[in-house]
Amino acid sequence: MFNRNYKERKMKKIFQWREYLNWKKMTSNQKINLKRACLFPFLVYLVYVFLLKYSMAILIFIGIYYLIRFKNRKKINK
Repeated sequence: MFNRNYKERKMKKIFQWREYLNWKKMTSNQKINLKRACLFPFLVYLVYVFLLKYSMAILIFIGIYYLIRFKNRKKINK
């Protein structure tokens, strides 16, 4: 019905744990990706701890910002 050319597409490998086990045979790009994948949970943990500690302060600042913005909405700005 339609004239389509099915070309093989290069697919990016996502789960390549067998290749990650051979550190010496990995390319530098694969090494960087592995390091990022291993360090990502630590980054998530740091963000979680930060938000857990300062969430009330952040919410108060956002509330004050919108309160001031709401009160000044009828004023004319140059």
